[in-house]
Parts: sequence; structure tokens; C-alpha cells
Amino acid sequence: MNKTHPYFRPLIFILFLLLLTQITSSKGFAETAPAAPSPSQAAAIGQAVSSGQVSPQQVQQGLNMINSGQVPSEAVEQLKQKVEMGTITTEDIDAGKKLLEQGQSETGEAGKKDEAKPEVKPEDEYASPDKREGRDPLPEIFGHKLFSQPPSTFAPIKDMPVSNDYVIGPGDEINILMWGRIDASYNLVVDNEGVILFPKIGPLSVAGQTFAELKELIHQKAEAITGVNVNVSMGKLRSMQVFVLGEVKAPGVYTVSSLATVTNALLSSGGPTRLGSLRDVELKRNNKDVTRLDFYDFLLKGDTSADARLMPGDVIFVPQAGPMVTVSGNVKRPAIYELREYFDLQEALDLAGGLSPRAFSQRIQIERALENRVQVVLDISYGELTGKDSMPLRDGDQIRVSSILPTSVNAVFLYGNILRPGEYAYSPSMRIKDILPDIGTLMPDTYFSYALIKRYQLDKMKAELIPFDLGRLLLNNDPYQNKYLMPLDEIYIFSKERFEDKKYALISGKVRNPGQYFIDKMTIRDLIYKAGQLEREASMESGHLYRTNSATKKVDILTFNVARAMADDPTQNLQLQDLDKVIIHSIYDYNQKYTVTINGVVNNPGEYPFADKMTVKDLVEVAGSPKDNAFLDEAELVRYNIIDGKSVETTILKFNLNKALAEDPDHNLKLSPLDVITVKQVAEWDERKKTVTISGETIFPGTYQIRKDESLSTILLRAGGFTQYSYLKGAVFTRESVRVVQQKRIDEMTEMMETELLRLSSGEALSALSPEDAQAQNQYLAGQKAVLSKLKNSRASGRVTLKLAELDEFTSSPYDLSLEDGDHLHIPIKPSTVNVVGAVYNPNAHIFDEKHPQMKNYLARSGGPTKNAEDKDIYIIRADGTVISRNGTTFLGASWDESQKRWGFWNKFENTALYPGDTILVPEKMIRPDFMKNMKDVTQILYQIAVTAGITITQVF
Repeated sequence: MNKTHPYFRPLIFILFLLLLTQITSSKGFAETAPAAPSPSQAAAIGQAVSSGQVSPQQVQQGLNMINSGQVPSEAVEQLKQKVEMGTITTEDIDAGKKLLEQGQSETGEAGKKDEAKPEVKPEDEYASPDKREGRDPLPEIFGHKLFSQPPSTFAPIKDMPVSNDYVIGPGDEINILMWGRIDASYNLVVDNEGVILFPKIGPLSVAGQTFAELKELIHQKAEAITGVNVNVSMGKLRSMQVFVLGEVKAPGVYTVSSLATVTNALLSSGGPTRLGSLRDVELKRNNKDVTRLDFYDFLLKGDTSADARLMPGDVIFVPQAGPMVTVSGNVKRPAIYELREYFDLQEALDLAGGLSPRAFSQRIQIERALENRVQVVLDISYGELTGKDSMPLRDGDQIRVSSILPTSVNAVFLYGNILRPGEYAYSPSMRIKDILPDIGTLMPDTYFSYALIKRYQLDKMKAELIPFDLGRLLLNNDPYQNKYLMPLDEIYIFSKERFEDKKYALISGKVRNPGQYFIDKMTIRDLIYKAGQLEREASMESGHLYRTNSATKKVDILTFNVARAMADDPTQNLQLQDLDKVIIHSIYDYNQKYTVTINGVVNNPGEYPFADKMTVKDLVEVAGSPKDNAFLDEAELVRYNIIDGKSVETTILKFNLNKALAEDPDHNLKLSPLDVITVKQVAEWDERKKTVTISGETIFPGTYQIRKDESLSTILLRAGGFTQYSYLKGAVFTRESVRVVQQKRIDEMTEMMETELLRLSSGEALSALSPEDAQAQNQYLAGQKAVLSKLKNSRASGRVTLKLAELDEFTSSPYDLSLEDGDHLHIPIKPSTVNVVGAVYNPNAHIFDEKHPQMKNYLARSGGPTKNAEDKDIYIIRADGTVISRNGTTFLGASWDESQKRWGFWNKFENTALYPGDTILVPEKMIRPDFMKNMKDVTQILYQIAVTAGITITQVF
């Protein structure tokens, strides 16, 4: 169930009152300024403020919300209906209407019983307990407000009159004035011995005397001098230190005046804490109790008799408070009170000032905790506290006094479509016509066929609905419809809008607030004004009105002149009907919005509105003028012409952009709608962005801009040539375009291998193998899948095999290729090793031996091929990326001799000369069991991927 936040309840109440002024004048969605509250409504608001229901700030907030439009129109309508309809619901209205149509009440006999004179019940039978609301915060502890702003100091007091019983002590100042025969004044301070030195008289012992005794003593001494008058007063009074201890906010030692009392000292310490007692404050002197102070006597009766004056060294001790009870609700002084000895409910209510005038005395509720386990609730009537046993209280009891119902028990309530809704005093034998004597009490558009009485039956805890015919009551004076009323009856008068659909019309197009609006004798002009009037682009020529026949639902279209309708021409400003739809067109609906386009090398290419007499220069300047790289000698204009509405003819016109900007009429062409201008870019402009990178052993490595068709040798010359440490045979040249092709090939072959592995791992393929072969195949496939996973994450290098040489020789070689954007050449330092990997006894890197460069020497250093080596498939990977194998170095039985640069039949592959950085790879024999006969494709694909990606893979089998 939805609950309204407590803060918003009073605000909604204020909105109800403020919106009452609009109910009589509002129609549909009509936008009218909120009227000022009527005197009765202002009085109601004032009563709400004075009773604490709302604050003045909330009243102002409600006014601001309505006047500024913060309350949506839908919410305003709902609030108005709520004000009009009270507690009635849509279900109640429908149920009552059915009862009226059936000619009987909900109980079947209610109509007949209603004719009889009702028995007037006592008011107390209509009273009901308060609804249990959310708990308020606990009130403050009684008496603590006294200490909310304690004095900052109790320093010695000057020039303060003292009473005659003031006791003189060391540190007090005594002022003596003498006149007559001797004119003199003396300010005498009582010393630590309690003595003052009185000039012309001598020392006097005054400590312990009262001020009255002191004056008498001095007068006696002064009278010994003939003709002298004397006046005695107190000057600066002495200060002293006292202790304030126990449950106080700031316990400690305090310096106070000699006139200070217990209350003064307690104020200086900030007062008691929430645990401190106000009913048993102890004053100790010389370790003996002097007095006990109950502050309730001081706060409630003004009794200060126990507020003793302090002496030096006194101790004020505040013990922990005794039992405490909370009294809240409708009492005059809600607070938390401390109990003292025996205490009952009546005494607690007396401490709280008694019940307030609006307190509900039939139920005083006590919430009590039992043995720190459970909470119980006791309900007691105030009348039970008189003449009977008292209700003893316990520590922690919470007493709550509810308020009486805000609803008058001797009233009936009138809601709905009437001029003066609200509360009316009930009188015995009262009937409907006593408060609705004629139709003059009703608002226009009242629905006469049905009205409703909602009657509360408290004994049955339900509401009874009694319908009646308002028209027969007021127009035909039918006595049967003039029902008897009872206290708390709610009478509801409805408007036609509740039972008849409101008429509305739609407006769309070029108005400020298109949408749906309720209509009541409105015209097209009225609807346009209601929608915020026309926008600038609205066409003043033809508008359209779609009219729907409510019976047949057939739609007709009517055309009207907008300008004449706004001028209130009756032939064009048509009267609106229910479900009409008005469309206000844009001027561009009838006049096409043409554009022209400019593309190419201008600052803001795009589509722009076409204007009459627009030229090439105009469009170029609107587009931000040409860029620096624009080709000004020639531009193109493409024009489209529609031929007889059947085809499009395209014409291309060339012009000089420089001359067009100079307004040469032969080139500054006049534009037509939909023309497209293309400004070209100067040739080879993008070539300036192309770069190559030279790294490694050159004099000036770095990134260089290149010209079109610039060769590698020229870049090497620009880089200063090679250093003395460069190793040209190990140069690595990479190209992005090659890398893209290689990567595509890797991806394709990886996908092929993945498909083949899926086929071989299928149930059908495994079913044709023996269990041993199937297990072996699964292990093999697992290894291949691991390799495939790595290959998927591999990235092609884009390396191009390049045989680099000294620049004078390299310039004329076929390897001096033209460069592309992104090319990278790395020239390493000359290495000193040859690598041997694969199926040898000791795979390792060996120092290059120029005197014995043959491959067999390095194989021997690694222990030679193992018995599992495939020695016929040994191959060499040169430092420049080329691969040499046994089959690749022979032709018709002859082999190439690198050292002699010729073919011969005497050379063997094992005698191939190696160079620093070369790698010898000895593959293992592939012993294929039966189950691997179908795996040739997998192995071949894997090998192709490795070669393409520049990866060396050692086979397991």
C-alpha cells in the first residue's frame, strides 16, 4: 500500500485548499491562473497553521508550486477530484449507480429502513481510536533545557548588594565612609586571620560575623570619635573553589562567587548528563551531607529553599538518575520525567501539565518492557484513574496520549459538483434538502440522474452506499428521494464529465505545444491558441482537419485557410467536434527545401541550403574556403536535371576555382538546386605522409619521409651508409602489405587445420580405430590443438628476403626495390655464432669458424644427428631468411658450390658453407602408426602455417 511521506501530507492539504478556488472555473484542460483563496479557505489554512498541521513556509511553497506550474496539469486534476470527491472511490460510485438502477440498497432493506426516522445515537458511539501512526522521536528530559546555555564563568562578583546574613570571610572587601569631624573613606580587605586594620581605631576581628553584625561593630567603634558619622558597605566579594562531580557534563573544580548556590555551580558545569539525576542532587561539606536538592521543586513550584549557599571546598554530587518514564502526545508538557520513590500514572500526567484540550481521554497507552525480553501495551481510560486504585509506573514506561478525531461527530459532509462543499452541522431528522434546497446550490454540468450517500456503520465496520436520483429530488420534488441523514454521512454530487466522456481534439504540426486538448465550444483558432500558437515555419495557407464520425468511425478531411481562421473568419474558423484532428503544415511542405553539396578539399564539406542567385563562390565560402592542398586550377560541378519527370540527366561542368573565387563570370557559375561541387586535391599530396624506418647499423638510423618510387639505396645513402659493424647478410626487411597477405594466409590455413582436427576428433573417425590407436590419436590431436592455439595468437612478420650488399654494388641489384609507406629495414651487428637445433645430441650455438665453414663441421660439434633424425631432410635457415635444403641445392644430380660460384657433381650438401647467424635444423623421423595415415593433411597444413609465419615447429612423430 502506498504511503505519503509525512512531510508532504500537509503540503497536499494546502494544495487541496488552494485548488478549491479553481474548481468552479476550470473546464477540461483550460489553463487559468490560480485565484486567491476565499475567506473561508484562508481561514482553513490559518487554522491548519495555528494547529501545527502545516507551517507558513509550506503554505508559501504550495502557492509557488501552483503559480509556477510545478504541479502538472494531470496532478492538478487529480487533486481537484480529490477535493471534490472526499473519500469516495470509483468502485463506490459504480456500485452505487448499480444499486440505483436496481431500485434497492446494498442490503436490500436499506431503502425501506431509510424512510423511517433514524434513531439519533450518542456522539461517543461515533468516536474511534486514533490510527496508529509512526513513532515520533522521544521528547527531551524534563529540566535539561535549564542547562542548555550555561554561563561561561563564575568569577568574583563586584558591586553586588549582599544581604544582612552574609557571613564575612578572608578576601572580602569592606568599604567604610566617614564624614563630619573626620572626612575619610577606607577599602579594607579581610586578611587570612579574619582581621581588618581600621585606621585611627585599630585591628578588628570580623571573620565569621554576619554583615549586619559587622555594621553594628563598626558603628560602635566610630561613635567613640565625637562628631563622626559612618557608612559601611561591601566591596569586592571573595571567590572560592568548589567541586562538581558525578553525572555532569564537565565535572571538575570551579571557582565561584561567595554568593553562589548549588544551582549556580551546577550551571557552570553544563548541567547533568542524560544519566544524571535532577531530583537528588547532594551538597557535601566536610564529608557530611548538608542538603539534597530536588530541582523539580524549583522548576515546577519556584521553590529555592533547598538551594543552599556554598562554602569553600563544598562538593556538589549528581548521582545517576532514578527510574524514568516518557510522557508524550496530547499533554501540555511532554517530556521524560524522573520518578522518585513511589509514582503512579496520575502523578506522571500531573508532572506533564495534564491532558491537552484535544487529548482523547478514553485511551492512555503505556508501553512497558518486561524483564528486558518483551514489550507489552496497556490501554487505560483517564476516568479509571479517579476513585480507584492508582496505576503504578515502572522504569522505562512510555506513556502516550492520543488526540481526538479531527472529524466532527455531529456533522455531515458534502462533496462534488456543488458551489459550497464542506462540513455541515447535523441536526436530528435532517434530510438531503436541508443542505441542498434547490438547484441554485449546484454547479453547472451537474449530473442529475445519480447522486450518492456514503454512510459508515461503525458497529459493522463497513460503509453503506445509498444512491438517490438528484433530478427527481430537486426538479420533481420527489419525497422518496429526500433521504434522512445521519451523523458522518458523506453526500456526493457528480458532474456530467464523470459519466460522459470529455470531448477532445488533437492538434499536430507547426504549433508550440502539439497534443490532445479538451474542447468545449472551441474553434480551430481557440485550439491553436491553447496549443501555444503557431511556430515561425507554420504555413498560413492550407491546414487540414480530420473529422471522425462517432457512429460510423468514417473519417472525412476538411481544408481551411490558416490565416483566415486566425482572423476569426467563420467560414474557415470551424467549430470543433469530438475526436477532431487539426494539422498545421510547414511552409516547406508546399515549398521544397532544396540543398546544394560541396565535397573535397574545403574546410567544412557537406550539404547546405540552396538560395536564389547562389554561385560557386558563395558555396565555397560558406563551406569555409578551400584548404591549402586544394587544386585551384580545376574543379567539377555535377548538375542533375529531371527530364519530363521520367529520367535524370547528369551534366558535369569543369571550372577554374581560382577564377571562380575572383568572380570571373565564366567560372563563377550560378548554382541550381541539388548541384554538387567537388574540389580536388593537388596531385601526390598524400605522398608527403609516407615514411620508412631504418634501424641498426647505419650512420643515421631513424624514420625518413620518402618520395614516390624512391628506392632503398637512396634511403640508405640518406642514412649515411653502413657502419663498420654492420652485417648485411643478416638484414631484416619487413613490409606491411606483405604482412597483411601473410596474415591472411595464416588465418586461412589455421581455419583449415581447425576444421581437419575437428573431423579427425569426431566420433565417426575414432570408431574406425582400435582402442590403442584411438587413445594415441587423441594424444596427438591434443598436441596439435595446443600448437594451433599458439598459431592463432601468432602475428605474421611481413619479412621480405633481401640480399643486401655495399651501396655501390646494391644500387644496380634487383633487390634495390621501390619503397612503400611503413617499410622497415633493420641491419644487425655481425653475429659470431652458428646455431644447430633439432635431432642432434647437443643442440647448441657454435662459434663461427671461417676456415671450416662447412655444415658437417657444426653437425659434428653437436654430436651429429641422432638415430631418430631425418638426415635427408636437414635444412639451413640463412641469416637473411632464405632456406637451403638437400633437394633445393641439386639439379639433375649437380649441386651448387657457393665458394666457387659454380655447379658440380663432386659437392655434397654436408659441405655447404655457412655464415654467421645461420641455423642448421635437423628434423626427427616421423614414425606414423596406422591411425596417422589420414593425418598427412594436418601435418602439411601445420608446416605451411609455420613457414608462412616464420615459425619453426619440431614434430613429435
